[in-house]
Amino acid sequence: MSSQLAVRRRSVPSAPEAASDPEARVHAVVARDYALVWRFLRRLGVPHDRVDDAAHRVFARVLSKTEIIVPGSERAYLMKAAYHAAFESQRQGQRARSRTASIDPDELSDDALASDDALEQRRRRALLDRALDELPPEARAVFTLFELEEMTFTEIAEALSLPRGTVASRLRRARELFTQAVRRLQRGAGQ
Repeated sequence: MSSQLAVRRRSVPSAPEAASDPEARVHAVVARDYALVWRFLRRLGVPHDRVDDAAHRVFARVLSKTEIIVPGSERAYLMKAAYHAAFESQRQGQRARSRTASIDPDELSDDALASDDALEQRRRRALLDRALDELPPEARAVFTLFELEEMTFTEIAEALSLPRGTVASRLRRARELFTQAVRRLQRGAGQ
């Protein structure tokens, strides 16, 4: 395991190396932000079995435009590309989700089955996903970036090409809608 970690560390270039070499810069961005992009796509409603493909499309866009992306603004560009990729996926009819299993088999291990904490975490994650599903796309994007990915208003405004005031108003509305959705879902589940 430690040898794999050492290989991964060597494959991520240092900041000076990444700044001078466009390919190294791309690899550094992918290593740093892949999980962020993946989570954002998932929370925007891309079905679990299609998130990897959508994330790869986002990073392919980054690879094709490295010369126009200003160093330091890669994260905003990625979030904007992910936002558009999520809605492209929906427009293509790929939004249908499989609701047959309430437990994601990829997240299970033998130890996890016995853990009340793990079951509670999965229940909360499912509630989060259902509540996010009820938000309009614009509010969902702002809510996800601010509340779950902890981006600033300025970063969100840049990523989604919005004025800061619009980000603030969408976040306020998204919080109201999210709270209402959670309460409704909890009442419906008898909690």
